[in-house]
Amino acid sequence: MKRVFTANLMSADQEIVKSLLDEAKIPCMVRNGELSMALSELTPSDSSPEVWILNDEDYARAREIVEALLKAKVEPHEAWTCTNCGEEIEGQFTSCWNCGRER
Repeated sequence: MKRVFTANLMSADQEIVKSLLDEAKIPCMVRNGELSMALSELTPSDSSPEVWILNDEDYARAREIVEALLKAKVEPHEAWTCTNCGEEIEGQFTSCWNCGRER
């Protein structure tokens, strides 16, 4: 078992990484996912959420997936108006929250 990712305490990045590894059929688990409640008693390095792979032979492929995620550029999109219902939608969303129509 090897650690492939350590998240910020105030983010949910470990869940994104776990989801990507699950999609790649790499068995993994999140450790320290619930330790934020113990922050007063633990140091941040002791309680940061971590993603661990269960099979050491998957390490190289898992690291490639994590590195690709970390290097991915997020391009901001401008707000848009749904052509179906006229609702104004924030740019990061690809479908209308009101009626479900795709952008």
